Amino acid sequence: MTFFTTGNNSIDALVYSSWASRPGTAVSLTYSFMTTAPSDGTVDDVNGFLAMSTFQRQAVRTALATWSAVANIKFTEVFSGGDIQLGTNNQGSQSSGYAYLPNGNDPTYLFTNNVDTFNTVFTPGTFGPSVLIHELGHTLGLKHPGNYDSTGGSIDGPFLPSATDNIDYSQMSYNTSAGYQLNHQYGITPMLYDIQAMQYLYGANMTYHTGNDSYDFVQNSPLQCIWDAGGSDTFNFSGCTDAVTINLNAGTFSSTAPGYNNISIAYNVTIEAAVAGSGGSTIYANGSGDRITGGAGVDIIYEGAGNDTILGSGGNDTVVFSGALSKYLLSGSGAALTVVGDGTDSLSGVKTLQFGDTSIDASSISRFVSGGAGNDVLTAGAGNEVFTGGAGLDYVNVGGVRSNYAVTASGSVYLATDKSGVGGQDILSGVERLVFANGDAVAFDIGDHNSAGEAYRLYQAAFNRVPDQEGLGFWIRALDSGFAFYAVAQNFLISSEFAKTYGSNLSDKQFVDLLYHNILHRDPDAGGEAYYLNALSLGESRAVVLGSISESPENQLGVVGSITNGIGYKVYTG
Repeated sequence: MTFFTTGNNSIDALVYSSWASRPGTAVSLTYSFMTTAPSDGTVDDVNGFLAMSTFQRQAVRTALATWSAVANIKFTEVFSGGDIQLGTNNQGSQSSGYAYLPNGNDPTYLFTNNVDTFNTVFTPGTFGPSVLIHELGHTLGLKHPGNYDSTGGSIDGPFLPSATDNIDYSQMSYNTSAGYQLNHQYGITPMLYDIQAMQYLYGANMTYHTGNDSYDFVQNSPLQCIWDAGGSDTFNFSGCTDAVTINLNAGTFSSTAPGYNNISIAYNVTIEAAVAGSGGSTIYANGSGDRITGGAGVDIIYEGAGNDTILGSGGNDTVVFSGALSKYLLSGSGAALTVVGDGTDSLSGVKTLQFGDTSIDASSISRFVSGGAGNDVLTAGAGNEVFTGGAGLDYVNVGGVRSNYAVTASGSVYLATDKSGVGGQDILSGVERLVFANGDAVAFDIGDHNSAGEAYRLYQAAFNRVPDQEGLGFWIRALDSGFAFYAVAQNFLISSEFAKTYGSNLSDKQFVDLLYHNILHRDPDAGGEAYYLNALSLGESRAVVLGSISESPENQLGVVGSITNGIGYKVYTG
């Protein structure tokens, strides 16, 4: 039966007909080995006909098993008259084999070329097994994924794009791949798109490899696609001595050596673990929660969305996280570390943690400390530490005085370095305040709608000066406690210092012009001035205008250079 297209090119480019009456239906088929040419065969079919040898017959059984492993197709061998009938003939130099597609209840014939020596060698990775898998694919309903045929004929599309019309993706393709040019190994299983198409026709075989399986690869492993219906399964690349790539995500490729792309994972398959090779591995976890074991080389491991366990080799392994450090909560030590963010990951023996905004040498960190969902007060100790605050307003208390520390920004994190070396260097992410023993503090919440940043900019806007640390500490505390920002602006407006800076009895125009000059250091643009004057005429308060210009993107950009490394202030204790 011929089916309509599905809209999925990787299926439609392969599916032509089926033994089943509707997609996804299991079938039972018989097969037999012809001893004489078929009576209804064409001139080409009967030309130089020979029965298959015992060795060839066994290779056919092996190839049939690769198809029944992935789809609900039961094959039964009969003496003669099977649904699929196999033999050999003389095809000259035209092809290595050909087969007919299913057509109702008629038997389909498959012939391999008996003058082609490839069809007598069936060592895994050689051409012989691939020929049988390809031709049996035709007998089960698959066509070529491109506009080609060994005899020069063609079948209507759709076809695969050139990037995927190769043997990495389908045994039905005539085209070798870049990986084949390096590895020189043909496929020993149906490939990624073949499995997808065959499972569309007959349903997936959900009884195949349901236990805990280890797939063990070596440097020159043949091209193959893994179908596994369940259990807890491992990709073991420990037999590979060159640099390898291991991708545990379904529908992706791994390489037992650079550029090979010789191992793929079928769609809807979950592989739960990986073991690295000894030559350095790049490993990509999936979202199922994987166990990844590093090898002797330098490994780079991309963690997934699940709860991963990553066991480094104790060398120079790196774990890469998808987000900025502030997305994660870290706890433990460099030797044994828990990272919460993309699931809960357990790490040991890892040297470097690579985040979207910074990297951390985990081997040099004595302690990782995380806050919770609320406001946290964390305490620094000796050595190099990493603090991740999480949500809420988070403080880190340091035992030393401010003058003994250098506090600097590094990307989106802050570094607090004890100049004496005793306290080490602390990395702060998602931490809003760093408090020293003498009451000095540094605020890192400098952005829009952050207490410290708002208070600092409002000081600069209202008084045209750097804030005094005691006063700044008072107003930061007020804003932290819920005092409204525009109420703070109003307090600044009625202060004697504001009157001294701006003057008194100002008209609205004078007020707006002076704000522009003192805050933005320029004459007002016509549009901006008109906007604020209109707002004032409609009853808007001057405190709102002051606060709006203070928090304008232009002023924030103008001030940010002064507060990049945090804002110093005195903690208000009243």
